[in-house]
Amino acid sequence: MSRHLFDLSNNCGIPGDKGLIIGMWNPASVFTVTEIPRSPAKYYNNASRPLSPSGIKISSISSDSKKNVVFASIEDSIYVLQNFSIWQNTSTMSLAFKGRSPSLSQIAFDHISNNLYWCDSLMKWIAMKPAYMDNTMFKVVVYKNLRLPLGLALDPEDGLMFFSDDDSNSRIEKASMDGTNRSVIVHTGLMWPIALSVDATNNLLYWADYYRHTLEVSNYNGSNRRVLRRNNYVPVTGLHYDQNILHAVSVESKLLFGVDTKSGSTLYAVHITEGQPFTVHVYNAEVSKTYTDPCITHSCQHMCVNTPSGATCLCAEGYQLSSDAMTCTDRSRFYEKGFIFSNATVFFMIDVHSVNGRQSEMKHLKSPSANIETFAVNSNSHIIYFVDSSNNTLKEFNIITEQTRILASVLNARDLIFDWNANLLGWIDLSQSNIQVFSLNSWTISTIYSGLEQPVSLTVDADHGYLFWISGTSAKSILRGNWNRNDYSIIVSSSSLDNPGSLYYDVTSHRIYWLDNSLIKSSMVNGTDIKTYSIITFGATRAFAYKDYFGWTSGSTIYFARKFVSTSEDSFNLVPNMKGVTVFDSSLQQDNRGTCHFLNGGCENICIPLQSGRKCQCDLGLKLQPDLTCDNDIYMTNFIVVSDFTHGRILQIDLNTGNVTKLPIITQKPSAIMLDKSTMELYFSDYSTKSIMSSTLHGKNKTLVHLTGLAFVEVMAIDHSTGNIYYTAVGSTTIQSYIGVVKRFNSLHKTLLSKLQSPRAIVLYPSKGIMYWTEYENVPQIGRSYMDGTSKNYIVTNDLGLPNGLTIDFETSRLYWTDGRKNRIEYSDLNGGNRHILTTDTDAVLMKIVISGQHLFYTAWNRQRITKMDKSTGSKITFMSKHPELGRLDSLAIFADEIVDVNPICSKKNGGCSTFCFPTPSGRACGCQDNVNLQSDQKTCEGVILCPSSIENAVMSSSCSRRAGESCEITCLEGNTSHSIVCTSEGTWNQDTRRLCLIRLCPSTIKNGKLQSVFISGLGRITLEKDIPNVEKASLTGVYIGSSVGGFIIIVTFITAIFCFIKRRKPPIFKASSETQSRRHFNIQMGHKTFTMKVAGICASVAPIQSTPSPKQGG
Repeated sequence: MSRHLFDLSNNCGIPGDKGLIIGMWNPASVFTVTEIPRSPAKYYNNASRPLSPSGIKISSISSDSKKNVVFASIEDSIYVLQNFSIWQNTSTMSLAFKGRSPSLSQIAFDHISNNLYWCDSLMKWIAMKPAYMDNTMFKVVVYKNLRLPLGLALDPEDGLMFFSDDDSNSRIEKASMDGTNRSVIVHTGLMWPIALSVDATNNLLYWADYYRHTLEVSNYNGSNRRVLRRNNYVPVTGLHYDQNILHAVSVESKLLFGVDTKSGSTLYAVHITEGQPFTVHVYNAEVSKTYTDPCITHSCQHMCVNTPSGATCLCAEGYQLSSDAMTCTDRSRFYEKGFIFSNATVFFMIDVHSVNGRQSEMKHLKSPSANIETFAVNSNSHIIYFVDSSNNTLKEFNIITEQTRILASVLNARDLIFDWNANLLGWIDLSQSNIQVFSLNSWTISTIYSGLEQPVSLTVDADHGYLFWISGTSAKSILRGNWNRNDYSIIVSSSSLDNPGSLYYDVTSHRIYWLDNSLIKSSMVNGTDIKTYSIITFGATRAFAYKDYFGWTSGSTIYFARKFVSTSEDSFNLVPNMKGVTVFDSSLQQDNRGTCHFLNGGCENICIPLQSGRKCQCDLGLKLQPDLTCDNDIYMTNFIVVSDFTHGRILQIDLNTGNVTKLPIITQKPSAIMLDKSTMELYFSDYSTKSIMSSTLHGKNKTLVHLTGLAFVEVMAIDHSTGNIYYTAVGSTTIQSYIGVVKRFNSLHKTLLSKLQSPRAIVLYPSKGIMYWTEYENVPQIGRSYMDGTSKNYIVTNDLGLPNGLTIDFETSRLYWTDGRKNRIEYSDLNGGNRHILTTDTDAVLMKIVISGQHLFYTAWNRQRITKMDKSTGSKITFMSKHPELGRLDSLAIFADEIVDVNPICSKKNGGCSTFCFPTPSGRACGCQDNVNLQSDQKTCEGVILCPSSIENAVMSSSCSRRAGESCEITCLEGNTSHSIVCTSEGTWNQDTRRLCLIRLCPSTIKNGKLQSVFISGLGRITLEKDIPNVEKASLTGVYIGSSVGGFIIIVTFITAIFCFIKRRKPPIFKASSETQSRRHFNIQMGHKTFTMKVAGICASVAPIQSTPSPKQGG
């Protein structure tokens, strides 16, 4: 089988030939720099080889400089450039392998055993082949638990490979070069590790994280991880290590640069104008080291790789290693992975690489004397189950032995499915409209559901045990049931469907797909998130999903396309009268339960795949709970909050220990952050939604405060006098950049300063009525104005690079700022004079800064920690350790037991202003929201809505202005109790004022009696007018206590008289009867005691009169 693909007998490296090879986009070319840069230069000699068509993409480059060969991954193929020269005047290009998915993943060359490895992101595996052997010979070495393999690097001397996978929890793994002994070495703080490279001499792994904008390094086991460099806004797509330099390119920035791996400093940087550089490779024919290939002594039939335990033989796909561990045997006449289809009598198969346009032989197997109606596959056992309609039997066909056996008798069976977890076969019985099941364990048939309305297109989710089918006549729906016969339900109703068919569950995406006329649609397994794909499948009768591809059949042709394109990319003619088509791939028929690929392994945060099963872990600072959720201990005093912009999280740092924990607040791209120390509310802005939000530290009561439109919020500051939020906003133009203020209680907004040059930091001095801010565009400067935006001037205008942070030391009346370009911290007096440099932090890109007591704290984009230092001396103080998994730390706020600065006028009743109270050096100025004028009283804004002045049964405080956001005190007329109520922005009080001060009255009717009511200052006086006989029981209860002094005296006198009477004669227990009508009794209930009294000649009986005491009055 093995044969040489190229004649390399005359190939040899050109002595001294070395330089950089760059894969270029737009236009496509192989671009070379004819030396290996190590220091800055204005120009480097270069050469270019254009590729056709110009729109193709080169995703990765590797080389065998000993043989003068370069490998290039271009679209769906890997090519070889023979007789390569760095000047590109002699090379020829030929095909090395076709069938690799057109993706952005890496290739790597094993320079010891001459093997070529590649990641296939869409096929979700890592494969290899002998670099110079037959194009058809390859081996998938890693496939389990892979979602999107991207980066790849080899250390052939140690027999190791490293690869990255962009899963829901991105990670980097290490494995032997035969794909065994996998282990996760980095799994936190990764976003899209797109490119890897190794320093084999020092056993170091380097990688570029595209979305973190970082170049990072760790030991081979993942320890001692550090961020070598963060190039903000420069996402790296390719890198290669060579002799203590990390060479990198950015396709977006059109940049080639080199980084010193010891210091992290940039050694050179070149802006490339010839195109967009996507990948870079160091080519060096100066071979100074020789290697012994351990495979030379192994007579492997197909391929040999070096592993940590020595040379190992491997067999190509579809072959099995013999017991001698060297030779390979063909397992069956079918491919190891592919697509099986049939007509009435024969099973056919095409290779799985057909999805990438690779032509392969159509193989076939025939089950004797069968009429194939429907079939399903068990790819792990190499078995095809099918219904033979010639004798109405369910059969099993072994692909390897090519033997057939009968399992059961069936009638009118269609849409056969196989559940590899439950070991069950299911089908639709058309004659009975039933779904039936055959157990491969017990060999029994039973009915799952019966009496269905024309069910068709049965499919199964083996991990959940869900069954899906289409049901209905004119109006069709998608239904879901299960093997347990639980009630089935409609998950996609007919209103969302037109003419659905060919239902298919995809294990990779955990979605169901179906054809709807000529469109492919999908949904989650509960019917939500319905998607319609752009691809058009004219005349399709069957469709299926395979990893990141679609396949469908029309007539005798099968078509393939990537899921995100709009037309078919490859097609093959099959056979007429096809009965069905299905995927044959054992990697898709695994038990995913208990793994990271099924419900994230049950983990709330991070799921780490293991050789068997998974392990749950939590994000930074969180603790894993027994139920696999994550929790943390939130600090309520002495802490710092900081925004991690890169990873979309807000962190809390203990001021005493420097320990870090993640707050349970959901956000996408937090930029500014601010803490209201009086309410412990956290305010944060989100770059992606252009909004200001508020929340508790525990993530509760998340509220939208303000939307900023086209601009995003850079920094926020709170005026503790009023609670107003000041912020800087940056838009795409100067007109869209401004400083605004929001009244947080009702979200009213006012623009204070407009048309600024990219404002960033802002800080307030309310007691002096002044605010400061920085601008960094064109002329960097620090501005100052009153807090109402008037009296604007610039106090620092020279020797500034990138003023990113501002803070005020209220004790010393100093203004501190950070300079991200000059990487220093300076301070001045409050007028910008007496400037001094406090400290420098080389290459840090200093950002925000705060002061607490004697110390200041700052963030820096190139520091994965918060730095603490003495504000007077600039000496750094040990505080927080480095956390390489942290992203770009932007804004920070501090909470400590310190007095906040307030304006004495605005802090009391909003300074008498209806809307905004702005502190000024002379006191305060009232202001209105945008486009609203202040009235002549200079306090009230036009159209201000006031809350009602009249409160039923209560008196309002005279200082209450009844404006939105104001809290007012009212006092009830009865009981003299007080309540606090707040005026809302709708002009209503936040409580039902009718129920706050209720007047409580006695009942207006008396059973068997008549009331004559006279109200004197709230007192109800009761007169019983005449005797009503023949009542079994007599009693009298209670009085109503009013506010009249006269009434109170009457009641006290009456009670005293009764008390004296009782003391003179102890009342017997008496029950009225017809024989004792001449002696009457009645009860008086006072509080919790009841007094019984004998009375003659008043009345026969009086029903109870009860007085209900006020809870606040205590009776």
